[in-house]
Amino acid sequence: MAVVNNLKEIRESRGLHQEDLASATGFCTKTISRIERGERAPSAEFMLRIAAYFDLMVEDVFMLEQ
Repeated sequence: MAVVNNLKEIRESRGLHQEDLASATGFCTKTISRIERGERAPSAEFMLRIAAYFDLMVEDVFMLEQ
């Protein structure tokens, strides 16, 4: 099973660019871009930091593909 996400939709709905999210979370834009496109699996730290930044549960952003 792969981890899928709706990170791009959440980020865009809040009017943020990848650069904004990168600055706020300490990850590079390349990492954020690859995870948004599903080219890279997010680490546990990435999922926790992103969810905390958006004040969401990890499950609201990242899900296991069925």
